[in-house]
Order: sequence, then structure tokens, then C-alpha cells
Amino acid sequence: MAEYPPFDPKELEVTGMHLCGGYGMFTNMGIPMSEMEPLFNRPITPKENLRRLFSGEKPCWIPFTGAACCDVSNFAPRENLDNYSSRIVMDGLGVPDYPSELLKGWFDLEWLFVPTAGGATVKPGNPMLEDMNDWEDVLVWPDLDSIDWEAVGRVNREYLDTPQSNEIHILSGSWERLMSLMDVSGAAMALIDEDQADALQRFLTKYTDFIIDYIGRLKNVCDVDGVLVHDDWGTQNGPFFSEETAREVLFPHLKRLVEYIHSQGMYYEQHSCGNCTKLAHLYVEAGVDLWWPQPMNDFDKLLEMAEGTRLHIAMDSPISPFATEEEARQAAREWFAAYGDKQVTMVSMHPAFSEELYKLSRIAFAA
Repeated sequence: MAEYPPFDPKELEVTGMHLCGGYGMFTNMGIPMSEMEPLFNRPITPKENLRRLFSGEKPCWIPFTGAACCDVSNFAPRENLDNYSSRIVMDGLGVPDYPSELLKGWFDLEWLFVPTAGGATVKPGNPMLEDMNDWEDVLVWPDLDSIDWEAVGRVNREYLDTPQSNEIHILSGSWERLMSLMDVSGAAMALIDEDQADALQRFLTKYTDFIIDYIGRLKNVCDVDGVLVHDDWGTQNGPFFSEETAREVLFPHLKRLVEYIHSQGMYYEQHSCGNCTKLAHLYVEAGVDLWWPQPMNDFDKLLEMAEGTRLHIAMDSPISPFATEEEARQAAREWFAAYGDKQVTMVSMHPAFSEELYKLSRIAFAA
């Protein structure tokens, strides 16, 4: 078990600044923030602290995860046209100049940016696929060979030269890709239609191969530590599909992707919006390292289920970013008393809350 030195107040000193990957995404959402984020004088790097957490070792402090001002540097290069067309580019070249609200991504899908929502969605009403049996004739697959990967490595070298953990973002996991190609109703039908089952499995196998190929090419030229895949399995009230359907159709491909990422020495984070508490044990079985659930999930149940497994739960700060400093510090003390011994990471945009929680966990974990 790792042993750590006693907490030193000098650990709170800012040692430098780093380009915030989430800056463009947050400004698209109308959330004001700085283009740069601080780096601190930690006894070990945040990168190493997260590695220890996901390796089953005691961390030096409770890690801070999320999209900005945390222990993670988010990486979504513009060469992935899904990142560009949906306006979630996070790389070393800063925020792109997006020429239109309607941009074309991978698979020739058109993504429409909706300013009032602060995000993009595939242009609705005209699904590219209506039957999975047609995918081999209809789909135009992205040509990864056409990307200058050495150039990707060069232009992002400085951006990825950080003590933070560098995390690749991938917009569409298996289910989200089906929805983008077929619209929600068509994708739901494909999951349960026996006449589409074989074609669906062929597609999901090839799509998982494609994602693995993409990750491998980035890993070869970039210093990356983890992978986050967006795949929303739930609505506000519950999962999109039954456990039986998830296990039979989606789970084998998720498990294979997670196993590949682990084989490359990286961790896997599942981004899944909605109420997915009923399906979260599949994340455990697949070997997922981190999941950031939305508030409608049953966190006590999730933490009980995760105990002793690889899965860690990212929890949102319980206070508003506009809370006073004393309110934030008190909230950090109360949160740590309740959850400090659980398999958790913290998502916080309040500097005082983050500082207080860092101190509390450093002192406790060094004891």
C-alpha cells in the first residue's frame, strides 16, 4: 500500500497554467470560464494519482474528474469529424472557427448545432438507415488512413505534455451510433427485430473494430492515459432497453472495447446519461473503471454495488458554483464525511470546495 508524506500547504500553490480542453464546449453552452486552468504543486502528478486509483491502490487524494479544472485533460482532436461537427473539439489548436451550425461528421452524418441547447444533434427526420440489413450497401466508413497521424501527434504534443491524465473523448458508442444512423425509434426496433439481428451484430463488430483502430492510432502518436466513450443508455425515468437486450446486443462489444483499452495500459470511462442504475452492474461486468452518473440515479445503490470492483463513481459537487467560500468548504467537509471512503471521484467547478476536499482527502489518505 502506498505511503504518502503529510499534507503541506505548499501543495495548494499554482505552479503553472494549461489550456482547458473543455473551454470551447462550455462557452458553446453559454457558461463563462477561463481558457486556461491551473496546475498545482502536488506530491505526485494527477496522472499518477488516477493510475493508482484504477490499479486498486490507495490514491494520494480523491481525484477530480470532469471536463474542466480537474485532474483530467480532455482530448478530442478535430481530425475526428464527429468532434468537429458536434463542436466538442478539445485539442492543442484551441477552439475552431466553425463556419456553420450544420456540419458533416463521420459516416457523412449532418450534425446541427442548437445554440439554445448548447450542443449538437444529428439532423432529425431523415435517418441514413431504416433497416440494419442495408448497412453494408449504404454506409460510407471514415477513412482513418487519410489522416496524417504523425501530424496529429506533433500539433498536440505540447497540449498533452501535462501532469494531468490525458483522456480521449469518443462521441458515439454502439447505442449512440445506432441512434445517429437510424433515429431513436429505428435504433430501438433494430435492437429487438429478429430479422435485423445478424446484420446488427455484424455492424456492431465492425464498428467496435473501427473504434479500437482509431484509439490505437491515437495511442501510437499521443501521450494518452484513458478513454471516455459517450453512450447514453437511459432516459430520465429509466433505461432505453431491458437488461436482456443490453446484455445480448451491446454488452459483448462494450466488454471487448474495455478489454482492448486495458490491454494498452489505459483506463475506460463510460459516459452514460439518464437513469441507468438498473444496468450499472453490466458496467461492472465489462470492467468499466469510471462512470459519471446524472443526479436521477440512486447513488447509494451504485456505491454499494461498486464496492470491491473496478468501477468508480464520479459524483458531482453538492453545491452551486455560486456558493460562498464558507458554504463550499462546509459542503466539502460534509461530503467527505459521507463518501470519503467510497470508490469515488469528484466533479467540482467551485475552487474553494475543490481545495477543501483536496486537503481533507490528502490528510486522511496520508494517515
